[in-house]
Amino acid sequence: MLGDGTTEAREYVFCEDVLRSVATSRCQTCPFAGAPARDTASGRIVDCRRSIPPIANSAVSSFPPAAAAVLPVGLVLARPVVCVDGSLPWEAVARTPVLLGSPGGVPVLDREGKLVLFLPRTTLALAGRSRLAGGPVSVADLAVTALAVHESASLRDAFAVMGRHRVREVTVVGDGGLVVGRLLDVDALHFVAHFARTGTRPAPDTATWRSGRGVAGS
Repeated sequence: MLGDGTTEAREYVFCEDVLRSVATSRCQTCPFAGAPARDTASGRIVDCRRSIPPIANSAVSSFPPAAAAVLPVGLVLARPVVCVDGSLPWEAVARTPVLLGSPGGVPVLDREGKLVLFLPRTTLALAGRSRLAGGPVSVADLAVTALAVHESASLRDAFAVMGRHRVREVTVVGDGGLVVGRLLDVDALHFVAHFARTGTRPAPDTATWRSGRGVAGS
């Protein structure tokens, strides 16, 4: 959600070849891609031959903490993430269902799309309250310090951050502070458990991981 009330959507996929998120359009010409991005009933999925291969019978495949230590956060991201420009007037939030319906809260970005603050769910619940109006107030005026992890960090490190701050989800950024997703502990735990058991990534839960990030897979 931009400062003028308009919206903009972007689709990213975490590329294991370069260990960072790239636009899904790049997959169309990538020599490593096993298949181009394809549309499904619930969004866009990218299949890639560079995906993590099975590692059955190895220490990593049988011990979840070891798996969490080698898996980058970016692999798990598949849920949509709603962000808002910090300059958006606070009064506009109450008229924006996509913001009010965002579970956990909303990352707040600057004009270049970089993470600067965070709008907690508890603050979003106050949207429309007249006592907050007291003059021109923007989203940035009511936001708090953002908690984030880099997409190339390990899931073990992400678990450590969530544990220290007693939160169950955290904003994920790429180089330069670009927001590429939100990591939920339940998604990370499911991914690690499946990977440790099988040596492969779990199939995307398309009933839950709707398009918005635009990808489910790598």
